[in-house]
Amino acid sequence: LRVHTKFVPDRSNLARTNRAYVERIIDRSLRRLGVERLDLVQFAWWDYRVPGYLETTGWLSELRDAGKIRHLGVANFDVPHLQELLDAGMPIVSHQLQYSLLDSRPAGVMVDLCRRSGVALLCYGTLAGGFLREEDLRAAEPGRPLPNRSLVKYRLMIDEFGGWPRFQELLGVLDTIARKHRTRIPAVAVRVVLDRPGVAAAIIGAADGAHARRNLGVLE
Repeated sequence: LRVHTKFVPDRSNLARTNRAYVERIIDRSLRRLGVERLDLVQFAWWDYRVPGYLETTGWLSELRDAGKIRHLGVANFDVPHLQELLDAGMPIVSHQLQYSLLDSRPAGVMVDLCRRSGVALLCYGTLAGGFLREEDLRAAEPGRPLPNRSLVKYRLMIDEFGGWPRFQELLGVLDTIARKHRTRIPAVAVRVVLDRPGVAAAIIGAADGAHARRNLGVLE
């Protein structure tokens, strides 16, 4: 079992981020989690127009060298800024980003950069917030407003993918594969992402123990 956390300075505090602030937040995470070292700290920066992300990564690297952090990763970086961190020698081991059957933006330049640099991809959105499931196959297009921001976000991804009719075609293909292998649509959707080059993990939720056990079908 490994505990992953994030370090994301408040948007309003970006310009004032300094080493003392970084160490204070990391120390707070250590206390809250009750551990001597954070297994993975994933760093994100709200606005690249505000300088400081390179220096902040350097301070996190120093805390890694001091033993407070085991591994350092990033989240939602674009190619030029991730390249900048790597060129500066920052010990980045992972990149958390959105990657799914609905969203293949990382494929190509980002995947190539991460594979060349030994940066593993940790992928979220692999189930599109729960849309990639049997219950939505042959279902009517959901009306608005949707019940939470996550569903609003992934409903927009479906629109970008080609809309509800094309999404239904995708679900139909996934259902055919799932039935052949005696599993379910979510397992197939996650397995596809896990099998892509450079991908080390898929981040998926579980509402309860039964849901968690169903997720294990991905590994079969």
